[in-house]
Amino acid sequence: DKPVVRTSAQPCLHGMELWYADKEGWLKNAPFESEFLLFSSGSPQTEALAANQWDAGAMGTVPTMMANLRYGYKIIGISNDESKTNDIWVRPDSPILKTKGANPEYPDIYGTAADWKGKKILGPLVTTAHYPMARTLQALGLSDKDVDYVDMELGQAMTAFKAGQGDAIMLWAPQSYMAEALGWKKVSDGHAAKSPVVGAIGVRQEFAEKHPDLVVDWLDLYMRGVEKMKNQPQDMVDPLLHYFTDYCGLDVTRDMVEKEFKNRTLYDVDEQIEILENPEKMGKWIRGVADFLLKQGRISQKEYDRYVKANYNIDPTFMKKLAERRKAQAASGEKAAN
Repeated sequence: DKPVVRTSAQPCLHGMELWYADKEGWLKNAPFESEFLLFSSGSPQTEALAANQWDAGAMGTVPTMMANLRYGYKIIGISNDESKTNDIWVRPDSPILKTKGANPEYPDIYGTAADWKGKKILGPLVTTAHYPMARTLQALGLSDKDVDYVDMELGQAMTAFKAGQGDAIMLWAPQSYMAEALGWKKVSDGHAAKSPVVGAIGVRQEFAEKHPDLVVDWLDLYMRGVEKMKNQPQDMVDPLLHYFTDYCGLDVTRDMVEKEFKNRTLYDVDEQIEILENPEKMGKWIRGVADFLLKQGRISQKEYDRYVKANYNIDPTFMKKLAERRKAQAASGEKAAN
């Protein structure tokens, strides 16, 4: 019997890779079986990791960091740059829309400090949606203490916002496209707030230590999915639509799914290695999130210092082994052809 890798995912673009691998028959020749587990967001995903319920998967930056700190979770890759798809929305009659670029250093953020102060904001806290919201407030000289957060999952938040509750809502794609279709207006996102939001591919520490080759096998299939989305996005619109609507139960259209490939940057294996090893890229991006959580009081100074010293649990060795394996396979294929 093949060993089982328990794959965790969300109803997001970075969640479909192993689901797609199964649909395409890639798993038939893989040296493992994949058990696919779907979570609504990073918070329950992290709780399940703590309970040893999954082995490898992808999450947003903030839950990844909490998993790094508390449970030794390893970052082994970048699922995508989702800075433009973690965003904040208001209704079209919101006073926040009257001013754009109140701080000239952040020309794409809407609203003034006075506009935002005291506003009720719906959405999931300590997530990749919360991070750009906090950085948006910071850009305007405010902090989380100046607004009233209501912590709720995306679906619940959207239902409440539709019903007239709250003044703003924190979302990520594909729900962002649903917000746009409803006529809501985007007032900031990770890009506008100069807070890079990168999704991370990761693996449970104990699993990585016991089964390093299996991690590379799993990563190979995950990256095949990423690279197909990067190189042939037109061929991946329908599979992603199918994943969102039929498997995840989301009410999205083909037009919305097409935007995913325009708004998210994807990286191949060689690009991944360069980013993971460059302290001015992945290290700097993750440190921004660590700074955010420290200011939030979500982590202690001691945890922060330990995390920085551990290089944010970034481990490029699995991606490098995958690159080496692929090069060896290509060389062996050339020899056989000759």
